[in-house]
Order: sequence, then structure tokens, then C-alpha cells
Amino acid sequence: MQAIDPLTITDSLFLSSNLAEDDYAAWSAGTTYALGTRVIVVSVHKVYESASAGNTGNDPTTDTTGTNWIEVGATNKWKAFDQHISDPATNANTIEYVISSGTTIVNSLAFFGISADTIQIQITAAATEVYNTTFSLLGTSSVIDWYTYFFEPATIKAQELLVVDLPSYTDTTITITITDTGNVVEVGQVVLGRIFNLGRTGYGSSIGIEDYSRKERDAFGNAIILERAFAQKAIYEVSIFTADARRVQKFLAEYRAKPLVWIGNQDPTYGLIVYGFYTQFSINLSTFSTSYSTIEVEGLT
Repeated sequence: MQAIDPLTITDSLFLSSNLAEDDYAAWSAGTTYALGTRVIVVSVHKVYESASAGNTGNDPTTDTTGTNWIEVGATNKWKAFDQHISDPATNANTIEYVISSGTTIVNSLAFFGISADTIQIQITAAATEVYNTTFSLLGTSSVIDWYTYFFEPATIKAQELLVVDLPSYTDTTITITITDTGNVVEVGQVVLGRIFNLGRTGYGSSIGIEDYSRKERDAFGNAIILERAFAQKAIYEVSIFTADARRVQKFLAEYRAKPLVWIGNQDPTYGLIVYGFYTQFSINLSTFSTSYSTIEVEGLT
């Protein structure tokens, strides 16, 4: 059982991208906006929608009540770092990010909500390239028997990628290139950070989802279904050394209100890689040598 503490991406760490920040016109204090008009505020990398007619001189970033402006979300350039997997950054053919690790050790990367063929990761430290690997997202995991061999798609694209072998340097420059030539590339979240070991994931762990779709029936019994986002859920059964129980407890207490990448197994086919927050945990001090922890995690939408 491992967890990645995400690096908070700031303007000083976000060195460059091939994505332009021009989703809509930039907000101007002297412009009058009609109801429903959208603008961007580059200083906070957010999109806002006018909630009133004749909207003049009202700063979207200070409207906490939604009287004049409603926050829609991050700009396309910053969507991969906004903690919303279901609202991906998009671009034709390729998306590129160049990120500085600053003074933080970044030895792991996780990608969620991907639609692409390959991801290339290049890392330089002190002007020297120390890592350069291209990962293919094409696989045959849907083929499990003769029926699927003949009738399922020959290849499918992985929607997640976990990389945990990055060199442990600070002050690195990380270049991420996500490619699907001839198609629109999508990436829901890119998480860079340092990986921590918590214990050993055991059998009995479970996965599921929390669905936020609307499913009701009207007075005549007709189904009313409105598809909305969903969140991954996982319950991890983890064995730890009893002598290490206090460290694990302190780690979980420290990150009680911060989403992490939780890794029950590094193989994504098990569904035990979840980007989200834990809702509760307990540690049973079972024996002198070994204790058992249950960690319940709810993913981001």
C-alpha cells in the first residue's frame, strides 16, 4: 500500500505548455456582460459565467455569493491540475506540460482520465537529462478468452498511468508529452509527487463507485435518468508492522483533508489506484509483530 502526496502546481512551477489560455475573452472591469456570458481570469486560471444582466465592474474572483458571477472551472490549460478528473484538458494531436519540481522531490507521476496513445516523460537535472521514457497506452486487457479474442476490440487505450521509478532529485524540469496523432488528446489529471509506503495491501480489499447520476420515477412510474459524474471508491485492507502503526496513524492524520493518489496495487487492472481522500480508517493492533488497517477512500469526480 502506497500513497503519492501531490505537488501543488503554482505559476512559478508551471513553466510552459502548448495549450493557450484563451478559452474566452479575459474579464475587463469596463465591459458590460450579458447573462450567461463567459470570461476567464488569467491570474487565477478560472472560467466564470455571468449570473446577471448588465454585469459591469464586478470582479469574478471576489464574488463569493454567486450574485454576479458563477465559477465554471479551470481554464483548459490548467484543467489537468484542478482536482476534477471528469473535466479534462483537451487538444488536437498532443498536450505538453513543462513543470519544475522546485525544492520538492518528485519521484512519481500518475495520470487519470487519459485519451491518448503515448505519454513521454523527460526529466533534466542541472541541465542533464536523467530520465526519458515513452509509455504506450495501448493494450489487450479486454481479451480474456476466445470470445473476446474474436469479438472485442483488438486493443484498448488505458485511461490511467502510474510511473513510480523517477529519479529522486529536487530542482528538476519535467516535460510531459501526451500524444494521439490525428485525434483529440484528453487528460483529466496529472499528479506529480513523492511516494510513501504504508504497508502491504491484502486480499479482502474492494473497489466500487459512488454514482451521482439522478435516477428517479415520475408519478406514472416512468424512469427519469440524468447521467452525472461518478467517483471511484476503494476499501483497502492493509497489514503493517505493529511498531510502525503510530507512523501510519500520524501520516493519515496529516493528510486527512488533502487528496492523495492511493495505490493498493501498481497494476491498474486491479482498480486499486484511486485519486481522492480517505473517509475513515482504523488500525487493529492485532499482534506484537503485525497489525491490520482498513482505509476507506473516495475518489475525486
